Amino acid sequence: MMLGTNFLPIIDATKCTGCGLCVAACPNQVLLMQTSLPVLAKPAACDYSSVCQEVCPTGAVSLSFEIVFNRGATTGRRH
Repeated sequence: MMLGTNFLPIIDATKCTGCGLCVAACPNQVLLMQTSLPVLAKPAACDYSSVCQEVCPTGAVSLSFEIVFNRGATTGRRH
């Protein structure tokens, strides 16, 4: 699943301690440590699993979510 740049992990350098937990947890090696901070090394490989955000002890990693409602869509159930 390829996502636009608006949906990639955002690293807040003011909160990041450089522990590397997000880099180690990423299943697709999207993040890489560079000068003691994680950076997006392979943005196209991000599958938005949110593991990086979940393991960050300081809340430095965030993922934005976009919820789109499709009015008039059916659920496939018949009443």
